[in-house]
Amino acid sequence: MRRLIILAAIAVAILALPGGLSDPEEGATEEGGVEGLVVLLTDYGTSGFRAGALEGSIYAANPEARISTITHEISAFNVAEGSYILAQAARYYPPGAVFVAEVNPGVGTDERSIVVEMEDGKLFVGPDNGLFTDVMEDLGVAMVHEIRDLNLIGHGGEPVTFNGIEVYGPVGAKLAAGAEPAEFGPEVSDPVKLERQRAGVEGGGLVGAVAYVDPWGNLVTNIPGEFLEETDIGPRDRVEIAVGDEWVEASFGTTYADVPIGELVAFINSIGRLEIAVNMGSAAETMGVAAASTVRVRKI
Repeated sequence: MRRLIILAAIAVAILALPGGLSDPEEGATEEGGVEGLVVLLTDYGTSGFRAGALEGSIYAANPEARISTITHEISAFNVAEGSYILAQAARYYPPGAVFVAEVNPGVGTDERSIVVEMEDGKLFVGPDNGLFTDVMEDLGVAMVHEIRDLNLIGHGGEPVTFNGIEVYGPVGAKLAAGAEPAEFGPEVSDPVKLERQRAGVEGGGLVGAVAYVDPWGNLVTNIPGEFLEETDIGPRDRVEIAVGDEWVEASFGTTYADVPIGELVAFINSIGRLEIAVNMGSAAETMGVAAASTVRVRKI
């Protein structure tokens, strides 16, 4: 009898533990992804109310949602920067994650809002202004739907002031709860992409665009490192780099410290992209470069 009492007590204790005897895969999709995860990226900053209001709108639409934040510190209205950072972070999230993103100079216009479904099962919700350019190129697009029908999120059709809070957050929350992109509107075939130079090899050198200017002024380009194999450029070579029509000399190395302080260096960085930097300085200031600028590199 005493043994039965002890066993019963153990069973009760197990059931009282967090998760009890629940499925260890709870929160995961059958395909090995996740359910209920909403990931945020905006230029809202964190000192005002908008970042918190966005989270609130998600929980209001789906109280079971889990929220992960990439950043709310994208430079104001900098769509190219947002596109790059979103893509770099998104690759580490599992299939099934729903990304809600807003970096939008066109708030209050007739700009489309979209849901982009990627080939790996990730979903992206936000403005159709090029913000999803890099994730579309990196992950591959399965389908795009325009957001038109807001009945599912209880929107009464009144004018929208804060797209992220009033539309993107609730739509993302419903998608994370199992809604289908097609429930929000028709399929579209022409999502907006950023206008910039495509990466390639030209005249024995490299050509592409600045995808991101980091806080130190380093220029991360959209040029993959494997393109080097199609050129005669290698470590310790002297190269010329052009932004526009002005060419400047630099070294081609493997890291920032391959050149003396204050000198320009180009190398393939840890994410496999061509990066241009000044050792202990700012390449952006030195070269007068902004995101989306066309870049060319050739061996001297």
